[in-house]
Amino acid sequence: MGITTLITILQVIARYAFNHPFTWPEELSTLLMVWMTFFGASLLLKEGKHVEVDFFFNYLPKKVQPFITLLINFLILAFMVVIVYGAYNLQFFQSRHSTVALRIPKNFFSLPLLITGISMCLFTLFAIIRLLNQIFNCQGSEKG
Repeated sequence: MGITTLITILQVIARYAFNHPFTWPEELSTLLMVWMTFFGASLLLKEGKHVEVDFFFNYLPKKVQPFITLLINFLILAFMVVIVYGAYNLQFFQSRHSTVALRIPKNFFSLPLLITGISMCLFTLFAIIRLLNQIFNCQGSEKG
């Protein structure tokens, strides 16, 4: 975030103080922001800190809540599989083109979506396994 801010400040100074803007800061700032955003989203999912609206969820019976959480995690996993599939297909198309100023392959902009999409699939899969373990352990302890 700090590097992106410094690059943007450098561009503003070059453009307005010296009337000589650079061509690369916008591309690099965008690239860094994309990477930071998707890796941050992956980290938040891993730590369970994404924003959630749990107003109605909290009114559900305690025995139902793990099953709803399990359903939500399956939906997240399905969505992330679709995202990973799309990001994977996008890599081949974008790798043939490069950016104007930095001359880097354009797939560098969608690569974090593929990488973090895979990690988010894994984090969600682990959460599903933990939930299933919790559900079956709780049901097993109620019977015993």
